[in-house]
Amino acid sequence: MTRLPDWLGTGSERRAKMFACFAVLCLAVASVGVLAAPEKPRLTIAAESPESNTLVALQGYKHEGGVVELTPEGDVVWEYREPDDAFDVEALGPDRIQLSAADEIPDAECPDRYRNDGFKNCVRNSLRILNKSTKEVVWEYSWHDAELHEHELHDADHYTKNGEDRWVLVDMGNDRVFAVNRQQEIVWQWNATDTYDRPDRMGPESDWTHMNDVDRIRPGVFQVSLRNFDTVVELHVENGTEPDDRAVTVEPVVGPNQFAGKGEILYEQHNPDRLADDHLLVADSEHDRVVELNASGEVVWEFGGSATLDWPRDADRLANGHTLVTDSYNDRVVEVNENGEIVWAVETGDLPYEADRLPAEWNDSALAEGSRDHPTATEANLADGGEESLVERYLGFVVAVSKYVLPTGMGEQVPWLVLSLVSLVGATIEGIRWRRRADESGTVSGV
Repeated sequence: MTRLPDWLGTGSERRAKMFACFAVLCLAVASVGVLAAPEKPRLTIAAESPESNTLVALQGYKHEGGVVELTPEGDVVWEYREPDDAFDVEALGPDRIQLSAADEIPDAECPDRYRNDGFKNCVRNSLRILNKSTKEVVWEYSWHDAELHEHELHDADHYTKNGEDRWVLVDMGNDRVFAVNRQQEIVWQWNATDTYDRPDRMGPESDWTHMNDVDRIRPGVFQVSLRNFDTVVELHVENGTEPDDRAVTVEPVVGPNQFAGKGEILYEQHNPDRLADDHLLVADSEHDRVVELNASGEVVWEFGGSATLDWPRDADRLANGHTLVTDSYNDRVVEVNENGEIVWAVETGDLPYEADRLPAEWNDSALAEGSRDHPTATEANLADGGEESLVERYLGFVVAVSKYVLPTGMGEQVPWLVLSLVSLVGATIEGIRWRRRADESGTVSGV
């Protein structure tokens, strides 16, 4: 049996010194981890490289938001770093980008109603159309709200009516969906309070519906994600000749359709996409998975689990049957093949929110606005994939939260920091015991 060095002493003295040594070792490992952390973005899996670039919106943990365009090799070939938080991003053409963004504004620069409202600072939400080459904002619709969190613009969708440009937006802070024209006039609007009753305990600035996605799926029909209802709905908009004649009716697609407990199928979802045959591809965020539902609401394909994904917030079906997933708390974008395997992955850092695969060539039929409607999992016989782990689930949550509060790069080192803290506590406890025994025996050597 190996004999421990005499300088460690015995009993509580030995345990205190060993705890202290282990604490120093853990801190050293954490420090090395921060200093040796590779640059991001970086390619981590390249079993099958895509044929074209990928556009990624970065929300950021501490105002590092923006948009990056990544090559199949994971290199940044274009970026836009103006907003504090970036959410939905779409390429409307080879030189035109649409971005849903939010900026935190100091109270002194906020409109009067938000300067002394009990919230620190305010938020300026904006839908921006950018000239990609110059990064100039060529058109913008914006408004202010109480604060950055739970009050941002997460999504907007462009469409045309009678040849005129329209944009439909989800206003999380005011629990509404509305559409504007190029002259920035509101042409129709639906408030959640028109259909649902807000709980008495929740005020108007509370995070009630958390609307985070809207898509026009056909003329007069808009699909909306009510995240905190665990529900996806359709808004059926009937347009009359005058603004007062417009009516909106709500039809649930999947979910309990109310603010309640965790839904049976979805749990605080993001970015539902309508595929062919009324299938629905959804980032089922709090379940750490992506699911495809058929028209009856049955799960026909599933990928993820906490050992594979951590809070995914976007999933797009690609034309080749692969699925592009934004794995937010793992700070990466991944591509999953038809066998349920990750064949391409890029670590982006900065909390990615949404990703779109750009066309290899821009032409009249090119699309770059998320999912293709084909193939569905049923017609392509896609295989499920991913693994679940309770340890990974809780550890991933702790690491993710730490990235919001710790200095950049330290969040990933939380396990070592926790071990170091526990060891320091152990060293302190054993040191106190050693000192007490030394005082009682009148010696400093311990027992």
